[in-house]
Amino acid sequence: MAFIIAGLMASLMAWVFDRYIFSKEGLKGVVFFGPFAEELFKTGLALIFNTSIILTHIVFGFAEAVMDYKNTKKSLGAMVSLVSHTILGIITYGLFILLGSIYIALLIAAIVHISWNKFVMDIVLQKL
Repeated sequence: MAFIIAGLMASLMAWVFDRYIFSKEGLKGVVFFGPFAEELFKTGLALIFNTSIILTHIVFGFAEAVMDYKNTKKSLGAMVSLVSHTILGIITYGLFILLGSIYIALLIAAIVHISWNKFVMDIVLQKL
């Protein structure tokens, strides 16, 4: 049950952070700075609540998927949010177990997240 609280809290914190960074830096700020904050919020709260990193990421992804669907009415985008955050949770936890360092796991997960965001934004911007 703690993973639900951690995931929802991380989602709220990320929403506030992303709105702030968007107001200061625009879309590039969200694409490049947001992933560091999101990965820190998700994994940090999972550790603070002593709960599953992967399940916390899944709850976060579900919350983001709901917001994406609410804002766009596109189920594919919502599913991509859920799947991508699930994968990021698996990457973070797997690297933490493999390397024994949560800091390195977070850094690599954030870099993967930034790369993913950049990839998605390049696709979206090409369609405009």
